[in-house]
Amino acid sequence: MYCFEDGTSLRTQYDPQATIRISEPLPTDRLNQYPTDLPQRSHRPTRRGTRWPIYVFMVLLLFILSGGVVVFLVLKYSYTTSAAADSSQRVTVANPGTPSSTLSPQPSPSPSPSSTPNAQSLVGIWRTNVLENGSNMEITVTFRANGTSRYLFKNQNGQAIDAGTWQYSDETLFEKFSNGASGKGAIRWLDPNTFEITIIDNGVPAYAGLKRRYRRVG
Repeated sequence: MYCFEDGTSLRTQYDPQATIRISEPLPTDRLNQYPTDLPQRSHRPTRRGTRWPIYVFMVLLLFILSGGVVVFLVLKYSYTTSAAADSSQRVTVANPGTPSSTLSPQPSPSPSPSSTPNAQSLVGIWRTNVLENGSNMEITVTFRANGTSRYLFKNQNGQAIDAGTWQYSDETLFEKFSNGASGKGAIRWLDPNTFEITIIDNGVPAYAGLKRRYRRVG
């Protein structure tokens, strides 16, 4: 509030038609001095790692494996062909003038009973060691060319001797003992100096089927 010198107040009555002054607007060039644009973030695309080296490596690996399989099949076929040709050549060289289907088999190296079929093969002194009736016994038999025989039995109780006659035919030994009993046994030759006899009948039923293996000692 303002007052004059005499103390009266200076008052202005309200004028409804009074003009209200409004300050002039700022020029637009001043407004442009204040930047309104905010800095924008640049959206750069994210780089992804390239995978073409992996694809190239897989293709090369597949190519190498395929080549290895092809080489293996070629070598296998070549080996099979050469082996078959070599086998065929061996059969032809073995007997050039004879077809392979007519080749005779090689004889068996083991002796057969027919290699010593005659009685002369039994002539000599033979010996065996057996365990019979719970007792160890050594039996020595002599077959003479005149058809006579001699048995010598030895065990821990002593020895016994028996004499008789013998015949050999069709792999079977026929004997007569001093007590009048008869004996019969089947002979199987293992080699010229060894045979096995299976007792068929020697007057004692308990001995039927018993086997004794003799070895030539003289």
